[in-house]
Parts: sequence; C-alpha cells; structure tokens
Amino acid sequence: KRGVGSAGPQNKRVVVVSNSSSGGSDEELLDRIGERLSVLGEIERVEPQSVESFGDEVRAALASDQDLIVAAGGDGTMNCLLNGFEGDLAGRTFGLVPMGTGNDLARTLAIDPDPVAAADQIVAGTEVDLDVGRATGGEVTQLFINACMGGFPVKVNKAIDGDVKERFGPLAFWVGGLRAAADLTRWQVKVGDDAYDDVVAIGVGNGKTAGGGITVWPDAVPDDGALDLCILPAEGVGSALRIAASVKRGAHREIEGVVFKRAARFEISAYPELEFNCDGELIELTAPVTFELVDRLRMRVP
Repeated sequence: KRGVGSAGPQNKRVVVVSNSSSGGSDEELLDRIGERLSVLGEIERVEPQSVESFGDEVRAALASDQDLIVAAGGDGTMNCLLNGFEGDLAGRTFGLVPMGTGNDLARTLAIDPDPVAAADQIVAGTEVDLDVGRATGGEVTQLFINACMGGFPVKVNKAIDGDVKERFGPLAFWVGGLRAAADLTRWQVKVGDDAYDDVVAIGVGNGKTAGGGITVWPDAVPDDGALDLCILPAEGVGSALRIAASVKRGAHREIEGVVFKRAARFEISAYPELEFNCDGELIELTAPVTFELVDRLRMRVP
C-alpha cells in the first residue's frame, strides 16, 4: 500500500500523539489507528505528561524532520502540538485524527469523524499549508489554528468544566449553553476604531465552526491568508436564542447587527472584562487582545 494517493516520499516514522485529558486515549482504538497509519512508516506512540512538555516529548520521539506527527485527539490536542512546535513548524507535516469533544478543525478540513476512517484519509490524503494565528493579550500569548471565541462561548466553556465533557460528549456544549444562558452578559466592544454595543459573543476564526459544530464563520477558508471576525449582538435572552439558532446552521449573515470582517490582524478591546478561549481551551486570555496571522502549518488532509 506504499505510495497510495499523493503522499510523495514515505515518512520514516509516524508519531501518534494522544492526550489523556482530552478523552483521546482509548488504547484499543489507538492501536487500530496505528495499524492503518503504519503503511506510512514505523509507529511511535506519545502521550505527553503536561501541556508544557508537549513539544519536547514529541520531538524526542521523532527520527527525522520528515516524520509525520499525528494528533489523535480534539482541537485542544492539536493546539498543544501547535504551540509545542512554535517557531519550529517549517518543514514538518502534521495530521489529525478527531477524538475530542468539539473536533471543529476536523469539520473544516472534511476529516471523517470516525477515527479509523480519518486515519485512512491521512494515508490516502494530500498536503496543504494552513494559516496559523497568534493571540496576544496581557501576559498571555498563544498560537491557534481553528478559532478564538469570547463572551458567551467562554461562559459555556466554564459551565462544562469537570466531568461534563466525559459524561455528555459532544452534547456537553448544549448542556453548558443552557447553564450559561442564565447569566447573559452584554459587552461594549471595539475592533480597531469601530465600536459595537450589546455584544454577547465575538469570535476570530481560521476555521468555519466552533463549540462542536456551530458555523460561526461560514465563509472562512483556513489557507486564504486572512482571519474571519464575527460579532454577535443581542438585546436580551430571547434575541440571543434566535441568533444562536441561526448561527448553528450558518444563517446569521443577514441578521441585523451581526458583523463580519476579514483581515490578517484584529485588535479587540472590551468593557466589562471579556475573556477569549483559544481553540476551545481557556488560557486566561482577556481583552485587549491582538489576533494576527504569523505562520503556516503543513497538514495531510482528505
């Protein structure tokens, strides 16, 4: 099966990276994924001990710069890899097998939600260079590849902390949404020199979806050299629920007050304090925040 698709020269090693905290550590499933990927090279499994050690532990498993690095997990696992290789992405190739809760980057890249089928897609796939963003706010700097959301989505993140993800899986986002709706904060937001009132959510996307499949940026393309901004205002809970229903199906372009912008850099400030997640993870990132494109990442995709 060597040489299937447009793989080009075979990789010497395929390093499969899982993250026990993300739910992507099913041993039997990881073995099956490894079997499928083994046609590309020798399989090496890594489960880093901490976020801080991700890059070092994965590098220790590599045989050469030509090895394929596969994230077997969710958006958070991919984000840990991305930041672990900050400044060292050039010439490396990554893959993604979705085994997380949200799997939003996988949706944008049309990766099969079944992990074994996704491994087959990596084997038969092709390589593309995706944009990489950086979020900088106060003392926090973090690379991202899918999206950063602020406002209501962060309240959802906090509502699904603990064992909610484990108990409810992808439905955890809806459980969290119901909990967060009880306290609907509205923000005054500035993007550059433009001001917006009654904002309940704001997001900067490189991919199309966030929060487990909510199509916030329906026109986003992850390799077009631009980030997509969406601002969602609401006067109250009823209005917010109507907007949420429209956003879920990507039909919010025509709603009055919804704002879309596209640029390689956004500077965002807000009142009261506005926190953003980064590829679905809470990292204590608060406005004012600068979002900008800073690098490219090569990935094998369908």
